[in-house]
Amino acid sequence: MEYKIEKAMSMTDVNQIVEFISHTLKKPVILEDDQYALLSYSAYQITDFDQANQQTILSKRSPNYILEKFIEEGIIDQLKANMKPFRISKIAEIGLNHRVVVTVRYKQHILGFLWIQEIDQRLSDEEINFVYKTSLHIGKILYKKNQAKRVKGKKRIQFFRHLLRGPIRNEKQIRQEAEANHIRIPAYIKVIVIQLKNHEEDVFDNIKETVQSYLNVSSSMSELFDEANQIIIVMGDSNFNRINEQALDLVTRIGKSIEDQYLIDVFAGIGNAYGYLSLLKKSYTEALEVIKAANYLGTQENVPLEYDKLGVYRYIHLFAEHHKEINYVNPKLQKLIEKDRENQTELLKTLEVYLLNNCKAKPTAEQLFIHPNTLNYRLKQIFEYTSLDLTDFNQNCQLFIDILLLKCEANG
Repeated sequence: MEYKIEKAMSMTDVNQIVEFISHTLKKPVILEDDQYALLSYSAYQITDFDQANQQTILSKRSPNYILEKFIEEGIIDQLKANMKPFRISKIAEIGLNHRVVVTVRYKQHILGFLWIQEIDQRLSDEEINFVYKTSLHIGKILYKKNQAKRVKGKKRIQFFRHLLRGPIRNEKQIRQEAEANHIRIPAYIKVIVIQLKNHEEDVFDNIKETVQSYLNVSSSMSELFDEANQIIIVMGDSNFNRINEQALDLVTRIGKSIEDQYLIDVFAGIGNAYGYLSLLKKSYTEALEVIKAANYLGTQENVPLEYDKLGVYRYIHLFAEHHKEINYVNPKLQKLIEKDRENQTELLKTLEVYLLNNCKAKPTAEQLFIHPNTLNYRLKQIFEYTSLDLTDFNQNCQLFIDILLLKCEANG
């Protein structure tokens, strides 16, 4: 096998190397780049490619449903962490047979992924060593080819960073700069910000990689960079509705993934989508406004992720300043707080969720995970203790704001 390794090392074309690996191992082989786009595949034993491989070859990249399954199963994390080849067991629901995969690296840079489908029999330790050493050679070749791409990527990041942080410029100037740097701009563009609180540097890097993994399965254009404790995503798409749907879905998925893996506070905000690059800074400011509201309350629970749905949360700090100035306290809410302390109940939270759901019983009970009869009993107690009239719209607005301000006080 040493002779085979030496022969592979003498080759300079990745397509030729992939074919050589396939002939040597008598297995189907696929090479993807670091964004899971198809770089090369072996024609040898092409009829033996499983359904997952066939779909990758057909669409020129790993389909979203496969990558989403890989994220769910923790395979994406393994690809980042493992330095040596490792096995992935069969996943029938996505048409994936047993395979060996190695992350193609060069000087700690991830350049791609080499997949060898195991048919008939498993690879021996000697063959896996051949795959590993050959992958190092492929990594060196891809690294050299990617230098120009990296320079272009840095220019893109600098372009968008300057749009968000630099002075306001007119649309014509910005478009000219984009064209000069060969930066394609979709019809609609918006900003997403994810902010971490009290985190360690390695955790931040891990979360950034997780975010990038989710961006890789999105059909929208995206650019990711960081500023201090913020992960900033510029997203673009040709369809207005689709970019809004994808942004919300992305942040929801990322939030759940981070929540499952790390015990840290994470806030997120989504700015509006605009058809003008000169308004990208406005979208960034809007995303920060969402995060500001969540930070002020100390939680993102019930705070909308999208700026255009932020509503009264947008003004919460102003209400807080005014209430502090006049030393305002809502006596009815104070009564509920006292009763909750005395009886270990959740009347104040019940009232908050009831108001959030426009005083509708069914969605309130569902959100609180309680039986409708339990909700009715709690509401009866609230009425007995406070004599509140929840048919009064103005009073309900005031109640909701006062409940939010109590959260601000608790956050302190």
